[in-house]
Amino acid sequence: MSNRLWPALRLGLLDMRGDLRRFVLLVVSLAMGTALIAGVSSVGAVIDRAIQLESATLMGGDLELSRADRPATAEELALLAGYGTVVDVVDTNLRARAGEREAFVDLSVVGARYPLLGAVRSPELPPGTPVAGFLAPAGDAHGALVDPLMLDQLGIAIGDRFDLGGALFEVRGTLAGLPDAQVRGFRLGLPALITATGFTEVSDRTSPLPGLGTWFRYKLLLASGTAEEAKAALEAALAGSGWTLRTARDGLGDMVHYYDLFMRFLLVVGLGSLLVGGVSVWSGMRAYVAERAGVVAVLRSLGATAGRVFAHFFTQVAALAAVGVGAGVLIGGTIALLALPAIGRAVGIALAPAIDWPSILVAAGAGLVTAFAFAYLPLQRTQSIRPVYLFRAQGLAPPAGGWRGLLGSWAVLPVLLAALAFFVLAWLMTGDALLVAAFGAAAALSAVLFQLCIAGIRRLLHALPEPRFAVLRHAVRAITGAPASTSAVVVSIGLALAMLVVVLVLQNNLRQEYLGASVFDAPGFVASDLFDDEIAALEELAATGIGITRLVATPMLRATLVAVNGEPAAGLRTRGPEASFFLSGEVPTTFRGQQPAASRVVEGEWWPEDHAGPGLVSLHQSLRAGLGVDIGDRLTFSLFGDRIEATVASFRDYSWQGGTDFLATFSPGVLEDYPSTLFAAVTAAPGRDAEVERALARTLPDIHFIAIGDTLEQVANALGQLNLAVLVVGGLAVGNGLIVLVGSLATGRRQREADAVIAKVLGATRLQVLATAFVQFFILAIAAAVPALALGLGLGWLANMIMLDVFFTVNADALAVVLGAAILITGLLGCITILRAISRRPARLLREL
Repeated sequence: MSNRLWPALRLGLLDMRGDLRRFVLLVVSLAMGTALIAGVSSVGAVIDRAIQLESATLMGGDLELSRADRPATAEELALLAGYGTVVDVVDTNLRARAGEREAFVDLSVVGARYPLLGAVRSPELPPGTPVAGFLAPAGDAHGALVDPLMLDQLGIAIGDRFDLGGALFEVRGTLAGLPDAQVRGFRLGLPALITATGFTEVSDRTSPLPGLGTWFRYKLLLASGTAEEAKAALEAALAGSGWTLRTARDGLGDMVHYYDLFMRFLLVVGLGSLLVGGVSVWSGMRAYVAERAGVVAVLRSLGATAGRVFAHFFTQVAALAAVGVGAGVLIGGTIALLALPAIGRAVGIALAPAIDWPSILVAAGAGLVTAFAFAYLPLQRTQSIRPVYLFRAQGLAPPAGGWRGLLGSWAVLPVLLAALAFFVLAWLMTGDALLVAAFGAAAALSAVLFQLCIAGIRRLLHALPEPRFAVLRHAVRAITGAPASTSAVVVSIGLALAMLVVVLVLQNNLRQEYLGASVFDAPGFVASDLFDDEIAALEELAATGIGITRLVATPMLRATLVAVNGEPAAGLRTRGPEASFFLSGEVPTTFRGQQPAASRVVEGEWWPEDHAGPGLVSLHQSLRAGLGVDIGDRLTFSLFGDRIEATVASFRDYSWQGGTDFLATFSPGVLEDYPSTLFAAVTAAPGRDAEVERALARTLPDIHFIAIGDTLEQVANALGQLNLAVLVVGGLAVGNGLIVLVGSLATGRRQREADAVIAKVLGATRLQVLATAFVQFFILAIAAAVPALALGLGLGWLANMIMLDVFFTVNADALAVVLGAAILITGLLGCITILRAISRRPARLLREL
């Protein structure tokens, strides 16, 4: 058998050798889809493995419990101790002083056993020395490890003393890093570390910046069992108590959340690109088999069996798939190697360049299975070609046959096996069987939808009277006269356009999420409890051209939530840190008529700017689930001894980096009569932060402005990198879709060339022939674009809600531009496909046909 098989394979490769250029688009489409899948899967697997292996070290324990309103009770500590070793950590912000100088401190207060895992990094801390012993009191001062910048700001050195909340501390060394720094989340201020014993001496624990609060955290190192099991048991035991439990991945915070969103986006794009690549394989091989029907007829006349013919063309598909998938794997693996260190820096995990070979192999398998599945029907059509085809015009139409005949025979088994293999491989890539099933169902329904649309359009064109204009009349006849080619072109174009719409929708929503979170115009300095005359002084300073580009002053009052719908707030079960902080006592609030630019309403409505009705309040969206409140609920606050009631009008999502928004914002007419201070946010011109900071200190020496610009800039840069990656990947997907548009026009090309030649022989001018082709494909593109737009928006919304769970928006301008360009390009490409025919002498081309 091998003696017969090898000549067939060799002949297939030789037959393809002189026509390789036509398969460039097919190979590129497969390579792009495979590269995205390989790169995403490899990067995701490496990061997940790093988190799993280092999760306990990253967290400083197996689990962390936290809340903002109080420390753990003796009973709660006893419960935790039953699961393993416990250490307590308090995170807060205080003001440090040394003489006339001040510094804003991000303070970590640690228990005697800290750290349970890892090590505090300090050049002065000898390896293996307990932190509690190193910072033990000497004389009348406890020890502290501080950030080197804090020494510069306070003008002190190691061994000197400084005041922290009314207590003296001695600098024992510089703080280079905490073992659980990645899970502490977004923090403002210069890091410093003291012991819980030293913290008992601190008398003034008021945060210099309202809204930051104090967080009580407890690290738990399990004696046995898994973190997930312990978390479930503790959640059941502490139900309703207000504690937030999290594992290491939960604790890695917002950057890992944004990274997860990006990876899900890439998975959708990768699967879609493979689908589009498969469509390219189908349309390309369909046209190729039609044009090589003469070769098949010769082989059959020489005694070749159907299996021999199948092997002839299967060899060509396998070779092309191997080249495309191989290039995709190489590109994807290279991208993974280069991207891992950068992604690690963005999400706070040290990642060395590495390749996850199982992920690469899965991606390669998915690419090869996709190529085979979509090439199978054109390959099956070679079975129906008979030697009599030699006496007919060659390549003017695909051979007969289709899915209906295939479904009724055993020959459908390879397709079913390929579909099952793709499902398994995609499930291994995504870990979500429901997502893969939904993706496959959506692809199948899309193909059926486009077939139904073109059938309806063809019936409509048949029913309408023939157009008076010759060009339009001939274009309509071309559409209705070749149903097989027309359907193939519309399905190819429609699937590519639907994928473009899905990618553009998801890309726009991710960009909005990243850009909103990064707040590129976020303030560089903030200060609280200012008065009107101090704001006036700031406005005068800004007018001098010192470098202040923006000054925002927001009224601020501190209020306490005491009741929800008449029930005491003390009995509420809180979920999440924001809700815990909101019930911790007096929290900063404000009132506004106009909605801030950096926030968006996700449920309910914002009040009119001149609202004069009953009191309303807008809450951060985290409080909806965190407090269990909803639109229309009545909240009662205590303010200066008065009870103030307001109805929840909306929930907002705002960028926490902005520094000028509050968890609760009241409508006009509720708080104006109460005395308030002002919260100021100052934005400096690029490169002039130091100059502005010195000017603020000179103008208002009694006000301490906290510099937050550097921290926000780091977050903005990381999110900016992800945003750029979204743009690049989206652009690649759009390019891949346009490549498939080009490749889809190979279907029926020989028939169009013959029609063009005949029209030219009958007296049509070159311009008329080109105009007919343009109108024909312009109509087909519109016929594909209308259902593709509806289908893409629906699938984009579904994927956005299920996979990304971000605010859904549609960039109508971008969609209009891309779809309009795709329709126009399709029409122009229809002209280009017949340029060869109308540029040559008709007799010569007719002899070839």
